[in-house]
Amino acid sequence: MPRMRSDDGSGAAGTLILVGGVLALSSVFFSAAAVFIELDRAQSLTDTAALEAADAASGRIAGYPCDRVERLAKKNNYSLHSCTISHLISRVTLGVTVLGIEVEIRAKAGPQNLRR
Repeated sequence: MPRMRSDDGSGAAGTLILVGGVLALSSVFFSAAAVFIELDRAQSLTDTAALEAADAASGRIAGYPCDRVERLAKKNNYSLHSCTISHLISRVTLGVTVLGIEVEIRAKAGPQNLRR
């Protein structure tokens, strides 16, 4: 008569599989959260840079608009892709690397009655 196999130890194997799955999903979740946080930070910095450029173009603050943007980008380890000023409207594009992928972030700022 053949011997029946025992279920001894199957609980430990199931627990290991469950814990491994939870760790894997947590890793994916936290990586995605880090990407969204970095992109939000980059958008905030690009908005700030565009506002500084518009203020410098209008004379509210001293300095050359795109020089101020470049300094702000370098200070935060971003790359300046473009900075244009037209009729007191500033358009800024910064590059940020997230998980090895370069992403462009854009912002525009200027007087309310001129922005379109």
